[in-house]
Amino acid sequence: MTPNADPAESSSTRIARLEGAVADLQRRVATLERERQQAVPIANAAQDPWSVPPWPDVVRLINAGKKIEAIKVYREHTGVGLKEAKDVVDEVASRML
Repeated sequence: MTPNADPAESSSTRIARLEGAVADLQRRVATLERERQQAVPIANAAQDPWSVPPWPDVVRLINAGKKIEAIKVYREHTGVGLKEAKDVVDEVASRML
């Protein structure tokens, strides 16, 4: 018996309580895993902006001549700095010509 166990608690009650705790932990791990997976592209973009492809919105804004807005969108999606985002948007624009 564990030190915190209630001696009057039945085995089935204790198992049910522990199963609930395990289910809660599994939900928390799944949430953390989703957050980690979402953070990976942002971390990669900060190291290598070309690891994250330009989004359709970025391309659409470039085509519309709205580079500043494209830079803002790219920064929002990647978390890179202003200069890095501008360099990427300029490079994408030059490749689209």
